[in-house]
Amino acid sequence: MSSNIPTRSIFCRDNLDVLEGINSSCIDLIYLDPPFNKNKTFTAPIGSHAEGASFKDIFRKEDLKGEWLKTIEEDEPKLHSFLESVQTMGGRNSHDFCYLAYMGIRLLECHRILKDTGSIYLHCDPTMSHYLKLLMDCIFEENNFRNEIVWNKGFRGTPRKTRYQQEHEIVFYYGKGKNVIWNQQTVSYKNKKMSRYNKRDEEGNKYALVKRKRTDGTIYYGRTYPKGKRIGDVIHIPTLASTSRERTHYPTQKPLALLERIIKTSSNEGDLILDLFCGCATTCVAAEKLERKWIGIDVSITAYNLVKRRLAKEVEGKENGQAGMLFWEEKIKYQQKLPKRTDQGVDYREKKYIYVISHPKYPGEYKVGIAKDLKKNFSGYQRTDPERAYEYEYSRLSPRFREVEKHIHEVFPNKHEWVQAPLEEIIAEIKGVDKARI
Repeated sequence: MSSNIPTRSIFCRDNLDVLEGINSSCIDLIYLDPPFNKNKTFTAPIGSHAEGASFKDIFRKEDLKGEWLKTIEEDEPKLHSFLESVQTMGGRNSHDFCYLAYMGIRLLECHRILKDTGSIYLHCDPTMSHYLKLLMDCIFEENNFRNEIVWNKGFRGTPRKTRYQQEHEIVFYYGKGKNVIWNQQTVSYKNKKMSRYNKRDEEGNKYALVKRKRTDGTIYYGRTYPKGKRIGDVIHIPTLASTSRERTHYPTQKPLALLERIIKTSSNEGDLILDLFCGCATTCVAAEKLERKWIGIDVSITAYNLVKRRLAKEVEGKENGQAGMLFWEEKIKYQQKLPKRTDQGVDYREKKYIYVISHPKYPGEYKVGIAKDLKKNFSGYQRTDPERAYEYEYSRLSPRFREVEKHIHEVFPNKHEWVQAPLEEIIAEIKGVDKARI
Protein backbone atom coordinates (compact mmCIF):
# COMPACT_ATOMS: atom_id res chain seq x y z
CA MET A 1 0.00 0.00 0.00
CA SER A 2 1.31 3.45 -0.89
CA SER A 3 1.52 6.27 1.63
CA ASN A 4 -1.13 8.98 1.70
CA ILE A 5 1.35 11.46 3.20
CA PRO A 6 4.00 13.25 1.10
CA THR A 7 7.62 12.81 2.07
CA ARG A 8 9.36 15.56 4.10
CA SER A 9 6.23 16.15 6.15
CA ILE A 10 6.43 17.42 9.73
CA PHE A 11 3.22 17.16 11.74
CA CYS A 12 2.78 19.40 14.75
CA ARG A 13 0.04 17.33 16.41
CA ASP A 14 -0.47 14.52 18.90
CA ASN A 15 1.13 11.54 17.20
CA LEU A 16 -1.82 9.19 17.86
CA ASP A 17 -4.16 11.44 15.89
CA VAL A 18 -1.71 11.44 12.97
CA LEU A 19 -1.05 7.69 13.14
CA GLU A 20 -4.77 6.95 12.87
CA GLY A 21 -4.84 8.84 9.55
CA ILE A 22 -1.93 6.96 7.92
CA ASN A 23 -2.67 4.18 5.44
CA SER A 24 -2.10 0.61 6.59
CA SER A 25 1.11 -1.20 5.58
CA CYS A 26 2.88 1.78 3.97
CA ILE A 27 5.85 2.49 6.28
CA ASP A 28 9.19 0.71 5.85
CA LEU A 29 10.89 1.69 9.10
CA ILE A 30 9.69 3.24 12.36
CA TYR A 31 12.02 4.71 14.95
CA LEU A 32 10.68 6.13 18.18
CA ASP A 33 12.48 7.75 21.06
CA PRO A 34 9.53 8.37 23.39
CA PRO A 35 9.53 9.83 26.90
CA PHE A 36 11.14 7.37 29.31
CA ASN A 37 8.68 7.86 32.22
CA LYS A 38 11.36 9.51 34.36
CA ASN A 39 8.89 11.77 36.15
CA LYS A 40 10.70 14.89 34.91
CA THR A 41 10.13 17.88 32.64
CA PHE A 42 12.79 18.55 29.99
CA THR A 43 13.38 22.04 28.61
CA ALA A 44 15.93 23.34 26.10
CA PRO A 45 18.15 26.18 27.37
CA ILE A 46 17.33 29.78 26.47
CA GLY A 47 19.46 31.05 23.60
CA SER A 48 19.94 27.64 21.96
CA HIS A 49 18.56 26.68 18.55
CA ALA A 50 16.07 24.43 20.38
CA GLU A 51 14.82 27.21 22.66
CA GLY A 52 11.14 26.73 23.40
CA ALA A 53 11.28 22.94 23.15
CA SER A 54 9.86 21.33 26.26
CA PHE A 55 8.14 18.07 27.10
CA LYS A 56 7.00 16.35 30.22
CA ASP A 57 8.08 12.84 31.07
CA ILE A 58 5.29 12.33 33.60
CA PHE A 59 2.19 10.19 33.07
CA ARG A 60 -0.89 10.36 35.27
CA LYS A 61 -4.53 9.29 35.18
CA GLU A 62 -5.59 12.53 33.48
CA ASP A 63 -3.27 11.71 30.55
CA LEU A 64 -5.30 8.59 29.75
CA LYS A 65 -8.41 8.44 27.61
CA GLY A 66 -11.16 5.95 28.31
CA GLU A 67 -11.44 4.95 24.65
CA TRP A 68 -7.79 3.81 24.63
CA LEU A 69 -8.42 1.33 27.41
CA LYS A 70 -11.72 0.28 25.84
CA THR A 71 -10.08 -0.41 22.48
CA ILE A 72 -7.31 -2.44 24.11
CA GLU A 73 -9.84 -4.43 26.14
CA GLU A 74 -11.96 -5.19 23.07
CA ASP A 75 -9.27 -5.96 20.50
CA GLU A 76 -6.08 -6.96 22.31
CA PRO A 77 -6.72 -9.52 25.09
CA LYS A 78 -3.02 -10.29 25.56
CA LEU A 79 -2.13 -6.61 25.91
CA HIS A 80 -5.15 -6.05 28.15
CA SER A 81 -4.03 -8.86 30.48
CA PHE A 82 -0.54 -7.41 30.66
CA LEU A 83 -1.84 -3.94 31.56
CA GLU A 84 -4.15 -5.46 34.17
CA SER A 85 -1.11 -7.13 35.76
CA VAL A 86 0.74 -3.81 35.87
CA GLN A 87 -2.35 -2.19 37.32
CA THR A 88 -2.57 -4.89 40.01
CA MET A 89 1.02 -4.20 41.03
CA GLY A 90 0.87 -0.41 41.07
CA GLY A 91 -2.77 0.61 40.93
CA ARG A 92 -4.79 2.07 38.07
CA ASN A 93 -3.38 5.53 38.67
CA SER A 94 0.25 4.46 38.84
CA HIS A 95 2.70 6.19 36.50
CA ASP A 96 3.76 2.84 35.03
CA PHE A 97 0.22 1.78 34.10
CA CYS A 98 -0.61 5.18 32.60
CA TYR A 99 2.64 5.29 30.64
CA LEU A 100 2.23 1.77 29.22
CA ALA A 101 -1.39 2.40 28.20
CA TYR A 102 -0.23 5.61 26.48
CA MET A 103 2.52 3.71 24.64
CA GLY A 104 0.41 0.63 23.92
CA ILE A 105 -2.32 2.39 21.95
CA ARG A 106 0.33 4.11 19.80
CA LEU A 107 2.33 0.94 19.19
CA LEU A 108 -0.85 -0.79 18.00
CA GLU A 109 -1.15 1.87 15.29
CA CYS A 110 2.56 1.45 14.47
CA HIS A 111 1.95 -2.26 13.89
CA ARG A 112 -0.95 -1.47 11.53
CA ILE A 113 0.93 1.04 9.35
CA LEU A 114 4.20 -0.94 9.13
CA LYS A 115 4.81 -3.05 6.03
CA ASP A 116 5.24 -6.81 6.45
CA THR A 117 8.91 -6.31 5.47
CA GLY A 118 9.25 -3.35 7.85
CA SER A 119 11.04 -2.95 11.17
CA ILE A 120 10.52 -0.90 14.30
CA TYR A 121 13.20 0.37 16.70
CA LEU A 122 12.07 1.50 20.17
CA HIS A 123 14.59 3.57 22.14
CA CYS A 124 14.38 3.41 25.94
CA ASP A 125 16.46 3.04 29.09
CA PRO A 126 16.30 0.85 32.22
CA THR A 127 13.52 3.03 33.68
CA MET A 128 10.91 1.13 31.65
CA SER A 129 12.79 -1.21 29.31
CA HIS A 130 11.65 -4.37 31.12
CA TYR A 131 7.99 -3.35 30.80
CA LEU A 132 8.35 -2.11 27.21
CA LYS A 133 9.85 -5.43 26.10
CA LEU A 134 6.71 -7.23 27.31
CA LEU A 135 4.51 -4.55 25.74
CA MET A 136 6.24 -5.04 22.38
CA ASP A 137 5.94 -8.82 22.69
CA CYS A 138 2.17 -8.44 23.13
CA ILE A 139 1.80 -6.28 20.02
CA PHE A 140 4.53 -7.43 17.60
CA GLU A 141 4.73 -11.04 18.88
CA GLU A 142 7.69 -12.48 20.74
CA ASN A 143 8.96 -14.42 17.71
CA ASN A 144 9.37 -11.13 15.80
CA PHE A 145 11.82 -9.79 18.37
CA ARG A 146 15.24 -9.51 16.72
CA ASN A 147 17.65 -7.77 19.06
CA GLU A 148 18.10 -5.83 22.25
CA ILE A 149 20.64 -3.28 21.07
CA VAL A 150 22.86 -1.64 23.66
CA TRP A 151 23.86 1.88 22.75
CA ASN A 152 27.07 2.53 24.66
CA LYS A 153 27.08 6.31 24.78
CA GLY A 154 30.16 6.71 26.97
CA PHE A 155 30.74 8.26 30.37
CA ARG A 156 28.74 11.40 31.12
CA GLY A 157 27.97 13.17 34.38
CA THR A 158 28.73 12.35 37.99
CA PRO A 159 27.73 8.85 39.16
CA ARG A 160 25.49 8.50 42.20
CA LYS A 161 26.77 6.79 45.29
CA THR A 162 26.09 3.04 45.54
CA ARG A 163 25.33 2.82 41.82
CA TYR A 164 27.34 1.95 38.75
CA GLN A 165 27.73 4.77 36.27
CA GLN A 166 25.06 4.39 33.58
CA GLU A 167 26.75 4.46 30.18
CA HIS A 168 24.12 2.89 27.94
CA GLU A 169 20.56 3.00 26.69
CA ILE A 170 18.48 0.25 25.08
CA VAL A 171 16.96 -0.01 21.61
CA PHE A 172 14.50 -2.86 20.99
CA TYR A 173 14.45 -4.05 17.38
CA TYR A 174 11.40 -5.95 16.05
CA GLY A 175 10.34 -6.96 12.57
CA LYS A 176 6.69 -7.03 11.66
CA GLY A 177 7.10 -10.28 9.78
CA LYS A 178 9.64 -12.96 8.99
CA ASN A 179 11.26 -11.41 5.91
CA VAL A 180 12.40 -7.93 6.90
CA ILE A 181 14.71 -5.58 5.02
CA TRP A 182 18.25 -6.23 6.22
CA ASN A 183 21.51 -4.68 5.02
CA GLN A 184 24.43 -6.06 7.01
CA GLN A 185 26.63 -3.22 8.25
CA THR A 186 30.34 -3.54 8.91
CA VAL A 187 33.10 -1.48 10.45
CA SER A 188 36.78 -1.51 9.57
CA TYR A 189 39.01 -3.90 11.43
CA LYS A 190 41.59 -2.47 13.77
CA ASN A 191 45.10 -2.08 12.37
CA LYS A 192 46.37 -5.28 13.97
CA LYS A 193 43.79 -7.27 12.00
CA MET A 194 44.54 -5.41 8.79
CA SER A 195 48.24 -6.28 8.78
CA ARG A 196 47.60 -9.48 6.79
CA TYR A 197 46.19 -7.41 3.90
CA ASN A 198 49.67 -6.28 2.82
CA LYS A 199 49.33 -6.56 -0.97
CA ARG A 200 47.54 -4.41 -3.53
CA ASP A 201 45.81 -5.42 -6.73
CA GLU A 202 45.82 -3.65 -10.10
CA GLU A 203 43.24 -1.12 -8.85
CA GLY A 204 45.10 -0.40 -5.63
CA ASN A 205 42.80 -2.39 -3.31
CA LYS A 206 44.43 -4.20 -0.39
CA TYR A 207 44.27 -7.99 -0.25
CA ALA A 208 45.94 -10.98 1.41
CA LEU A 209 47.11 -14.28 -0.05
CA VAL A 210 45.41 -17.18 1.70
CA LYS A 211 46.32 -20.88 1.38
CA ARG A 212 43.44 -22.93 0.01
CA LYS A 213 42.85 -26.54 -0.99
CA ARG A 214 41.10 -27.74 -4.14
CA THR A 215 38.78 -30.75 -4.19
CA ASP A 216 41.60 -32.87 -5.66
CA GLY A 217 43.83 -32.02 -2.69
CA THR A 218 46.22 -29.63 -4.44
CA ILE A 219 47.19 -26.43 -2.65
CA TYR A 220 46.92 -22.95 -4.13
CA TYR A 221 46.94 -19.33 -2.90
CA GLY A 222 43.91 -17.11 -3.48
CA ARG A 223 43.18 -13.48 -2.90
CA THR A 224 41.08 -12.41 0.10
CA TYR A 225 39.81 -8.85 0.42
CA PRO A 226 38.88 -7.26 3.76
CA LYS A 227 35.11 -7.24 4.26
CA GLY A 228 35.11 -5.50 7.61
CA LYS A 229 33.83 -6.64 10.96
CA ARG A 230 30.11 -7.27 11.25
CA ILE A 231 28.35 -4.87 13.59
CA GLY A 232 27.03 -6.51 16.75
CA ASP A 233 24.27 -5.58 19.17
CA VAL A 234 26.51 -3.25 21.20
CA ILE A 235 26.94 0.07 19.41
CA HIS A 236 29.79 2.31 20.55
CA ILE A 237 28.86 5.84 19.48
CA PRO A 238 29.59 8.61 22.00
CA THR A 239 26.79 10.94 23.02
CA LEU A 240 27.11 14.48 21.72
CA ALA A 241 29.55 16.72 23.53
CA SER A 242 28.43 20.25 24.43
CA THR A 243 30.79 21.59 21.74
CA SER A 244 29.65 19.17 19.02
CA ARG A 245 28.92 20.77 15.64
CA GLU A 246 25.60 18.95 15.32
CA ARG A 247 24.38 19.69 18.84
CA THR A 248 21.16 21.74 19.04
CA HIS A 249 20.84 21.58 22.86
CA TYR A 250 17.49 19.85 22.43
CA PRO A 251 16.86 17.66 25.49
CA THR A 252 17.57 13.97 24.75
CA GLN A 253 19.15 14.65 21.32
CA LYS A 254 20.68 11.50 19.76
CA PRO A 255 23.74 11.42 17.47
CA LEU A 256 23.19 11.34 13.72
CA ALA A 257 25.59 8.40 13.49
CA LEU A 258 23.26 6.24 15.60
CA LEU A 259 20.23 6.91 13.40
CA GLU A 260 22.24 6.53 10.21
CA ARG A 261 23.32 3.07 11.29
CA ILE A 262 19.73 2.00 12.03
CA ILE A 263 18.39 3.45 8.77
CA LYS A 264 21.14 1.90 6.64
CA THR A 265 20.55 -1.51 8.22
CA SER A 266 16.76 -1.71 7.99
CA SER A 267 15.82 0.29 4.88
CA ASN A 268 16.83 0.94 1.29
CA GLU A 269 17.08 4.15 -0.71
CA GLY A 270 13.61 5.50 -1.45
CA ASP A 271 12.00 3.74 1.53
CA LEU A 272 9.69 5.64 3.88
CA ILE A 273 10.89 6.32 7.46
CA LEU A 274 8.66 7.51 10.30
CA ASP A 275 9.63 9.06 13.64
CA LEU A 276 6.62 9.76 15.85
CA PHE A 277 8.58 11.57 18.59
CA CYS A 278 10.93 13.38 16.22
CA GLY A 279 12.04 16.13 18.65
CA CYS A 280 15.00 17.86 17.03
CA ALA A 281 14.46 15.82 13.83
CA THR A 282 17.62 13.70 13.94
CA THR A 283 15.82 10.82 12.20
CA CYS A 284 14.52 13.15 9.48
CA VAL A 285 17.99 14.58 8.83
CA ALA A 286 19.61 11.13 8.76
CA ALA A 287 16.93 9.84 6.36
CA GLU A 288 17.41 12.82 4.03
CA LYS A 289 21.18 12.33 3.98
CA LEU A 290 20.69 8.65 3.09
CA GLU A 291 18.15 9.43 0.33
CA ARG A 292 15.14 7.99 2.12
CA LYS A 293 11.65 9.46 2.31
CA TRP A 294 10.58 10.57 5.77
CA ILE A 295 7.73 11.75 8.01
CA GLY A 296 8.21 13.35 11.42
CA ILE A 297 5.65 13.98 14.17
CA ASP A 298 6.04 16.11 17.27
CA VAL A 299 3.76 18.21 19.44
CA SER A 300 6.19 21.13 19.28
CA ILE A 301 6.81 23.39 16.27
CA THR A 302 10.47 23.32 17.29
CA ALA A 303 10.93 20.14 15.25
CA TYR A 304 9.87 21.96 12.06
CA ASN A 305 12.19 24.90 12.72
CA LEU A 306 15.12 22.69 13.64
CA VAL A 307 14.83 20.31 10.68
CA LYS A 308 15.21 23.23 8.22
CA ARG A 309 18.25 24.56 10.06
CA ARG A 310 19.83 21.13 10.42
CA LEU A 311 19.23 20.11 6.79
CA ALA A 312 20.82 23.36 5.67
CA LYS A 313 23.87 22.57 7.79
CA GLU A 314 24.14 18.79 7.49
CA VAL A 315 23.06 18.34 3.86
CA GLU A 316 23.87 21.67 2.22
CA GLY A 317 26.91 22.45 4.36
CA LYS A 318 25.80 26.02 5.09
CA GLU A 319 26.97 26.88 8.59
CA ASN A 320 24.87 30.02 9.05
CA GLY A 321 21.90 28.11 7.69
CA GLN A 322 19.94 31.17 6.49
CA ALA A 323 20.10 30.61 2.72
CA GLY A 324 19.77 26.88 3.19
CA MET A 325 16.72 27.28 5.41
CA LEU A 326 14.92 29.22 2.68
CA PHE A 327 15.75 26.41 0.26
CA TRP A 328 14.37 23.73 2.58
CA GLU A 329 11.33 25.84 3.55
CA GLU A 330 9.88 25.12 0.10
CA LYS A 331 10.62 21.40 0.29
CA ILE A 332 9.44 20.62 3.84
CA LYS A 333 5.71 20.44 4.43
CA TYR A 334 4.53 21.79 7.77
CA GLN A 335 1.32 19.92 8.57
CA GLN A 336 -1.27 20.82 11.18
CA LYS A 337 -4.26 19.28 9.45
CA LEU A 338 -4.72 15.61 10.26
CA PRO A 339 -4.24 13.16 7.36
CA LYS A 340 -7.10 11.08 5.99
CA ARG A 341 -6.60 7.50 4.97
CA THR A 342 -6.97 6.76 1.26
CA ASP A 343 -6.93 2.97 1.59
CA GLN A 344 -10.64 2.98 2.45
CA GLY A 345 -13.86 4.31 0.95
CA VAL A 346 -15.06 7.85 1.51
CA ASP A 347 -17.86 6.69 3.80
CA TYR A 348 -15.73 4.12 5.57
CA ARG A 349 -16.48 3.35 9.20
CA GLU A 350 -14.52 0.78 11.12
CA LYS A 351 -16.42 -2.45 11.69
CA LYS A 352 -16.23 -4.68 14.74
CA TYR A 353 -18.16 -7.67 15.99
CA ILE A 354 -20.89 -7.33 18.58
CA TYR A 355 -20.82 -10.71 20.30
CA VAL A 356 -22.82 -12.64 22.87
CA ILE A 357 -21.05 -15.19 25.10
CA SER A 358 -22.44 -17.63 27.65
CA HIS A 359 -20.95 -19.64 30.51
CA PRO A 360 -22.57 -22.45 32.59
CA LYS A 361 -21.67 -20.64 35.82
CA TYR A 362 -23.91 -17.72 34.84
CA PRO A 363 -27.31 -19.18 33.82
CA GLY A 364 -29.67 -16.60 32.37
CA GLU A 365 -26.84 -14.11 31.82
CA TYR A 366 -24.88 -13.30 28.69
CA LYS A 367 -21.76 -11.25 28.13
CA VAL A 368 -22.35 -8.68 25.38
CA GLY A 369 -19.17 -7.06 24.11
CA ILE A 370 -17.16 -5.84 21.11
CA ALA A 371 -14.18 -7.39 19.32
CA LYS A 372 -12.23 -6.77 16.14
CA ASP A 373 -10.98 -10.37 16.01
CA LEU A 374 -13.40 -12.98 17.40
CA LYS A 375 -10.82 -15.76 17.52
CA LYS A 376 -8.30 -13.69 19.44
CA ASN A 377 -11.03 -12.38 21.74
CA PHE A 378 -12.41 -15.85 22.48
CA SER A 379 -8.92 -17.21 23.20
CA GLY A 380 -8.53 -14.47 25.81
CA TYR A 381 -11.70 -15.64 27.58
CA GLN A 382 -10.74 -19.30 27.45
CA ARG A 383 -7.31 -18.66 28.98
CA THR A 384 -9.00 -17.30 32.09
CA ASP A 385 -11.22 -20.38 32.50
CA PRO A 386 -9.63 -23.75 33.45
CA GLU A 387 -12.73 -25.57 32.16
CA ARG A 388 -12.76 -23.73 28.81
CA ALA A 389 -16.54 -23.52 29.14
CA TYR A 390 -17.24 -20.20 27.44
CA GLU A 391 -19.34 -20.41 24.26
CA TYR A 392 -20.18 -17.94 21.51
CA GLU A 393 -23.94 -17.67 21.10
CA TYR A 394 -24.08 -14.93 18.48
CA SER A 395 -21.95 -12.37 16.65
CA ARG A 396 -22.70 -9.57 14.19
CA LEU A 397 -20.23 -7.41 12.23
CA SER A 398 -21.32 -3.78 12.30
CA PRO A 399 -19.93 -0.24 11.90
CA ARG A 400 -22.30 0.82 14.70
CA PHE A 401 -20.82 -1.58 17.23
CA ARG A 402 -20.30 1.04 19.93
CA GLU A 403 -23.83 2.43 19.76
CA VAL A 404 -25.44 -1.03 19.67
CA GLU A 405 -23.47 -2.33 22.66
CA LYS A 406 -24.34 0.79 24.67
CA HIS A 407 -28.02 0.40 23.81
CA ILE A 408 -28.12 -3.27 24.88
CA HIS A 409 -26.62 -2.45 28.27
CA GLU A 410 -29.11 0.36 28.76
CA VAL A 411 -32.18 -1.71 27.82
CA PHE A 412 -31.53 -4.91 29.76
CA PRO A 413 -30.59 -5.35 33.43
CA ASN A 414 -26.88 -6.04 33.69
CA LYS A 415 -23.94 -6.25 36.03
CA HIS A 416 -20.30 -6.14 34.98
CA GLU A 417 -21.33 -6.26 31.28
CA TRP A 418 -23.32 -9.50 31.76
CA VAL A 419 -26.86 -8.91 30.50
CA GLN A 420 -29.77 -10.60 32.28
CA ALA A 421 -32.36 -11.56 29.64
CA PRO A 422 -33.38 -14.47 27.38
CA LEU A 423 -30.85 -15.03 24.61
CA GLU A 424 -33.48 -14.69 21.86
CA GLU A 425 -34.51 -11.25 23.13
CA ILE A 426 -30.90 -10.02 23.26
CA ILE A 427 -30.19 -11.19 19.70
CA ALA A 428 -33.44 -9.70 18.38
CA GLU A 429 -32.65 -6.37 20.03
CA ILE A 430 -29.14 -6.31 18.53
CA LYS A 431 -30.47 -7.01 15.02
CA GLY A 432 -33.30 -4.50 15.31
CA VAL A 433 -31.20 -1.69 16.73
CA ASP A 434 -28.39 -2.21 14.22
CA LYS A 435 -30.81 -2.14 11.28
CA ALA A 436 -32.46 0.98 12.68
CA ARG A 437 -29.13 2.84 12.30
CA ILE A 438 -28.91 4.55 15.68
